[in-house]
Amino acid sequence: MLRFEFPLQRLPFGKATHTWFAEQPDPADAWGFAIYYQAKSTGPVRGFAREQKHTKFISLLGTEDDIFDQIGKNTKPKIKRALSEGGLRFSTIENPEEVRDLYNEFARGKGRPPLDERTFRAYWPKMLATKISADGDALVMHAFLVDEGLKRANHLYSASLFRSTDDGDRRSLIGRANRALHYLNMLSFKDRGIVTYDLGGYALGTQDPELQEVNEFKDSFGGQLVEESNYVSLPLHWARKVSRLLRGRK
Repeated sequence: MLRFEFPLQRLPFGKATHTWFAEQPDPADAWGFAIYYQAKSTGPVRGFAREQKHTKFISLLGTEDDIFDQIGKNTKPKIKRALSEGGLRFSTIENPEEVRDLYNEFARGKGRPPLDERTFRAYWPKMLATKISADGDALVMHAFLVDEGLKRANHLYSASLFRSTDDGDRRSLIGRANRALHYLNMLSFKDRGIVTYDLGGYALGTQDPELQEVNEFKDSFGGQLVEESNYVSLPLHWARKVSRLLRGRK
């Protein structure tokens, strides 16, 4: 279990807490501003609003061949091609600013909000980030929240950096590099003793075409669909509702 504390942004006292991978929420947190992400419990908990959460687990317990064998037949050749292509370099990212900048560049291209700096800075000591580069430019980046005790790596942030949306060959290269980066991450985490590679969420039953495409991508690596829970303490749950209501009136 990982636990992070933040000072409340708009109040001179108190704190907010983020807890990851707990069995279930601590009842004492029901009175504060607390979020439990991907808790193992799937039932209601007094004092918390439950949000159903699904994700895909890839087991790293077997051999390298076992890990590769569970990958889909259409994805395997793309990984093999990426690994055989000259000029692609796999590396770990040591500088949090690089992760932030790569993610924010990707987010701008997608019309998404930038990375939340406060959360990212708090999480960083428990994170590991990797990338694949070509000719000195990052093509793809993945960042994970790692629980050494549970031997679990959770895919938290990613960026696929399409320098030219009109360059079909480069887009294909980046797509292959993204798949290869997941596979290389699995092998790297296996060497570190991690046994569960969490693909970072799964939009079960979605009708959104973009999310369906993401689901198909994650399905291509095999693995097991797992139900977990996000729990939000009721004070935070209602504070969020009030905040959204006030924003809607502006």
